[in-house]
Amino acid sequence: MELQGVLIDIDYVSSAGRSIIRLTLKSNSGVYSILDKNFYPYFRLIPYNSNVDLSSIEKMLFRDNQGNQIAIHKVSKSNMTLYGKEKTVLKVEVNTSRSVPEISKMLTEFGEAYEYDILFWKRYLIDKQINPLHGITAEVHEEDGQLVLDNIKELNEEYKLEKGLTCMCFDIETYNPSVVPRPEKDPAIMISYYTGGEAAVLTTKKINRKFVKTYANEKEMISAFVKLIREKDVDIISGYNSSNFDIPYLMKRAEKNGINFHIGRYDEDVRQEHHGLLEAIKIPGRINLDVYNVARFVSIVGASEKLIKINRFTLSEVYRAISGDTKITVDKKNIWQIWDGSDADLEELADYSLSDSVTLNRLYEFFINLQIETAKVSRLTLAENAVSTTGQLVEALLMRYASDNNEIVPNKPSQYEINDRMSNPIEGAFVKTPEAGIYDHIVVLDFRSLYPSIIISHNIDPSTIADRSYSEAVSESPNGIRFKMHPVGIIPKALKKLIDDRKEIKKAYKNDPDNQTLAARSSALKILANSFYGYLGYARSRWYSRDCAASVTAYGRSYITMTIEHAEKAGFKVLYSDTDSIFIQLQGKRKEDAMKFLNDINSELPELMELELEDFYVRGVFVGKKGAESGGAKKKYALLSEGGRVKIKGFELVRRDWSNVARTTQKDVLEAILKEGSKEKALQIVKDVLTRLRDGKVELKDLIIYTQLRKGIDKYDGKSPELAAARKAIQKGAKTKEEVEGATIGYIITRSGNTISEKAEIDELADSYDPDYYINHQVVPATLKILKELGFSEEELKGGGVQKRL
Repeated sequence: MELQGVLIDIDYVSSAGRSIIRLTLKSNSGVYSILDKNFYPYFRLIPYNSNVDLSSIEKMLFRDNQGNQIAIHKVSKSNMTLYGKEKTVLKVEVNTSRSVPEISKMLTEFGEAYEYDILFWKRYLIDKQINPLHGITAEVHEEDGQLVLDNIKELNEEYKLEKGLTCMCFDIETYNPSVVPRPEKDPAIMISYYTGGEAAVLTTKKINRKFVKTYANEKEMISAFVKLIREKDVDIISGYNSSNFDIPYLMKRAEKNGINFHIGRYDEDVRQEHHGLLEAIKIPGRINLDVYNVARFVSIVGASEKLIKINRFTLSEVYRAISGDTKITVDKKNIWQIWDGSDADLEELADYSLSDSVTLNRLYEFFINLQIETAKVSRLTLAENAVSTTGQLVEALLMRYASDNNEIVPNKPSQYEINDRMSNPIEGAFVKTPEAGIYDHIVVLDFRSLYPSIIISHNIDPSTIADRSYSEAVSESPNGIRFKMHPVGIIPKALKKLIDDRKEIKKAYKNDPDNQTLAARSSALKILANSFYGYLGYARSRWYSRDCAASVTAYGRSYITMTIEHAEKAGFKVLYSDTDSIFIQLQGKRKEDAMKFLNDINSELPELMELELEDFYVRGVFVGKKGAESGGAKKKYALLSEGGRVKIKGFELVRRDWSNVARTTQKDVLEAILKEGSKEKALQIVKDVLTRLRDGKVELKDLIIYTQLRKGIDKYDGKSPELAAARKAIQKGAKTKEEVEGATIGYIITRSGNTISEKAEIDELADSYDPDYYINHQVVPATLKILKELGFSEEELKGGGVQKRL
């Protein structure tokens, strides 16, 4: 029998002393579970003696940590390459996935083990050359009531699911008389969900809302939720911080109530797994997608401007950033009191619970295309992709390319190697700092994908590094490292494919600008391509190479300084340059002259490298270094394009640790200078804000300062205002220690106290503000660095003094 569909999950089951791959395939005719009994877990061994007797190794018996006997299934020999050098390699197949690390360690007397830590299901995807979310054909037969695989391959054309991937968004509320809910004691009191346009709240009290479903007790409520998921048979279960809270909480409450929490497609337990710094939840046969993790990832990679500037990644804040709307909220620490309150209180709580799932569904719809396309590009499952860093995505892709090129995947570094790498940092990019001031008629030029194009153009890869005796074609970097030009390494090969694919996608998107799938695919390809250089120099990388990473930045410095020299010879004034950008002033020249200069530079660059026009700017502001009388600051400027677009980089308005009143005042000052060219209006803006501050007319919400407490509060020695505010909040019962540690704290400097730390209160407790603090430590510092370039002094900003210079 032949089945066609989309692979949405892959894991393995244990049966008769074997680890057997299980595929979950979704087609338009249904969802199928398929077992592959012909694929065995394995690792590779580079023997010390290439003439090693395979049969003697194959017959060896071992015992695991529990004293059970384990054996090798099969050993075979082949030739592969490691860092460009050919090696004799043994493929050691075993019966169970868990015996791979054990047997590989026991065979170290015969050789060096590799690929022993690649997860069994990842190994399968790599070797079978199939990709999750892509269409596949599976030839199967029935055996003891199960579908067993005979052959599998990826379809050449895309397989379209008529209903797409179905999702259920959910959220829980818990009883919390101790503020922080205790799963061993405090029950879940509500479970809300949204799926396919249907939304409801499951609970154990009668509430006068049509969307509420009432059950006799918590046990029946959780059982009904499990049954609902299985009946709806959704592909994706999505929550917000659900991997850390909601799902583990329900798992413990289900155990407390003596019921199975089998929300997967199989009668198996949900599993909690560590995934780097994240907690992951494995739901057999389904996809777990925690939108909290997704939002953080998207913010870090800069894939959404809406998220970069938010202060806290709460559901409410992310929803407001994405939609511009606000959601229903309640005081979370008092949920238990609302639950024990009046009928009206219960109705409010039900409305809030439902809004969490409805809100979450909107966020899910915002993020899902990018998640799917990133998973397709990295060739990971959607569940794995949702908990991966950019480095892990790059690594997954490189493993595929290594397999395709018959290369051994390098081992992860030891802690000693990691420490050694971190102690030997790589020289970074070239920066020409600007002279502080305001300039007209600016042209900004950027190297398109500078580091990726350098890697491709010069074939930079750990396997292509050549010594001085190598006599074939090489490319020698400015720091003296030589790279063979043939064959092409897997890193430049993978990068070129990503960049070429993105070119084609961008062309298609230009012709179909409403196609969100194309937009997401373009973003996914860009995210992966821009992450390769960082992975080369990442201390924990399998493919780490200091020579490679240092050569990339050396080439980058060489190309940017060459461009600066040419610009100056052509009569332009170079205002600023950083990594891959150059800011030049026309100085009486025409736009045509700038474009000719651009074309001249491109004619001298390698074929894949290109200097591009970012834009022409009417005016720009560059500020001085902190505390310096002369010299400009890097990565801190504001520009006004000819089309009226304001580009702001590095100022407080894009940082979280300044109050909104400081950020918005600074933004208004910049726009007055850039758009209207009026230094008088800029000065008046600041004076007006300072007057409002002195008169107590600024709202408290505009005075909140956000800072993240990255350590436990007991591990701090100093007395910072955010730390003081957090400690006072705990003492007053407004926050728990668990709520503040690792969290972003919002605080206000009030009038109560002598020192700044004594005056700091979390925003929920603050009832006043200290105008002098916000004048002297927020608004004036945020704007003086700009206005001093116009000749204004601090005294003038505050209402006195004479302008120093023009």
